[in-house]
Amino acid sequence: MRKKALLSTALTAAMLTGMLTGCGNEGNSDTTPTPQPTSGGTQATSTPQPTPEPTKAESQSTPEPTKAEEDPGNTDEPGYQSLLEIDHLDNPNVVFDHYWNPDGRDSFEMAAIRRYEEKYGEGTVTVNAIGWNKGIETMQQNLAAGTPSDLIFTEGNACFPSYVTKNYFQPITEFIQKDLGSSFMDEASMKNFQYCDDYYVFTNSARTKPYLVAYYIPMFEENGLETPGELYAKGEWTWDKFIEYCDLLTVDTDGDGAIDQWGLGPRYKLQNFAYASGIVGIQEVGNGFLQSNWGDENMLKYFEFITNLETIQARAEGNDGWLGIGAMYIEAINHEQLANRDENGVILGNNTDTSFVPLPTMDGSMATTPVWDNGYAIPNGSKNPLAGAVLAAMILDEYQKGLKAEQELYMTADEITLYYDCMSKSIPQRKNNDLYEGVTMDYGEAEAKEGTPAATIVDTYKNVVTNEVKAYNDKLVEKMGR
Repeated sequence: MRKKALLSTALTAAMLTGMLTGCGNEGNSDTTPTPQPTSGGTQATSTPQPTPEPTKAESQSTPEPTKAEEDPGNTDEPGYQSLLEIDHLDNPNVVFDHYWNPDGRDSFEMAAIRRYEEKYGEGTVTVNAIGWNKGIETMQQNLAAGTPSDLIFTEGNACFPSYVTKNYFQPITEFIQKDLGSSFMDEASMKNFQYCDDYYVFTNSARTKPYLVAYYIPMFEENGLETPGELYAKGEWTWDKFIEYCDLLTVDTDGDGAIDQWGLGPRYKLQNFAYASGIVGIQEVGNGFLQSNWGDENMLKYFEFITNLETIQARAEGNDGWLGIGAMYIEAINHEQLANRDENGVILGNNTDTSFVPLPTMDGSMATTPVWDNGYAIPNGSKNPLAGAVLAAMILDEYQKGLKAEQELYMTADEITLYYDCMSKSIPQRKNNDLYEGVTMDYGEAEAKEGTPAATIVDTYKNVVTNEVKAYNDKLVEKMGR
């Protein structure tokens, strides 16, 4: 059987993105929040230099990801005109906090910075390269000093909605009325950062990374199996079939007593299977309030699925199941990871040996797509929020145009269509236990991995979760003065 390590060191690097830390939660109010800073660390400042815009791919007929952008309005008021069409800013100077300096690292962001400075003046963008996991320190430090930036890179999986309830972010709803739903600011992605009817983070289907199942086609063909894509097309891409394939394709191919082929690679997040099937044990239900779904019988099926999957994975000690060694791989799939490359890593085009599908679901119905939701927020107290919003819009626009051009190199037209179909049904991950004060999001998963019966898990934690959610909601009611 062919073994081909299709994902290189670049794949690993693409997945190991640091996360903002220090998340928590304290209710929210219906009024615009005010900063409540604490002390923090230091920041390093650098001013990026313009670099050439990303190379555009040759034109290819592919469907647009979202509805086309509408014509801008005739007024200069923010929100009534596209952020991309504002010709004059009273104060064009914008301070942008990022993990890294985009110069030489992120061509899309650098193209946006160059575009902004060409329009509003050279040297108007200052980038603070704050370092990995330093976002909260820098924001707290700047809030305490009364010098917040105008835009900051953020990851919702680590901090949302706690950064809103802690009053670190300000709403951006007033700025996006004209652009929301456009080709570069799709509503499905933006809703992943919506809280109490307001939007808080600029993002889109290019900046947000979807969790999908990439698969190595030859491994299925050589075993006489239908591919995940073929099963998905028939509505038969189910948890049961996924478990069957993981089991069947996790084997010792050379008879030396050690597993050397894996059905599923080593990096995946269990809760994404639940999210894809709409099984969210604790979810927001509006205005910041939570609901426990532990009474849903599907929670039993989810824990049974975890036990079955982890039993198979336990056989594969030392699992290094990249595509070509493993049949399937689940992560925040980057379209570049599907590219065909030569021995020097130069992209040759689409790799016909690989493709992708959404995560499997209990019954084979269309999955929702869990996302690693990156974006750009305006810190509370920003001196120039409009400029921050304009820069964020330009970044999103560059990402969207650049992604589409690259997809036409790396993916087939059908795969591009599937990608945007998945992204139109995205759902944010909200699994960190510190996102909602006093509420534990991952009860039962450790026990399920160890083989504890699902019914026992539910009996153990159902009332615990109900009480935690009630206490959280009661505190929110008290804080809001209801």
